[in-house]
Amino acid sequence: MLYNPFEQLTRSTFQEFLEQGYRDFVLQRFEWPDVTKGTGFLLSPYWSAEEAHAHAAELGPKEGKAIQIPADAHSIQQLLETNSGYRIFTNRFREEKWDKRMLRMYESKIVGYLRNQTTFKRKDPIDILFTLEHGRVWAIITDGKIQTKVRAIELIS
Repeated sequence: MLYNPFEQLTRSTFQEFLEQGYRDFVLQRFEWPDVTKGTGFLLSPYWSAEEAHAHAAELGPKEGKAIQIPADAHSIQQLLETNSGYRIFTNRFREEKWDKRMLRMYESKIVGYLRNQTTFKRKDPIDILFTLEHGRVWAIITDGKIQTKVRAIELIS
């Protein structure tokens, strides 16, 4: 079973953002095991254009952009259309302990990654901390001496 900790954006969720006063957003590509490649997006709401542009500046070419409502409302509306083939998620998590559930749900993939892609030893006590930075989920892996930061999608795919 695949696990996606992010809330999926709906028309009502988008309306809630607007009612709360959000007008600046970052819309970026989103990769996750249960999302078909090229069809996923992550929407991050911001209180100011400066915050949205700072987030967008951290993204790679064609990874995403800052958008503003009402000028770019059509971009979101098109993606939310029924049968559009796209899925949009928000940068909010469905549950508080999402990171612990990630460790449980993707344990075998994580172990495989650690064995094949890192220098950590089987008997090393390893801690993994998942974080969200600029719309990307990162895994910080440490054994107390060595620390590695990797995109979580690499760890769980």
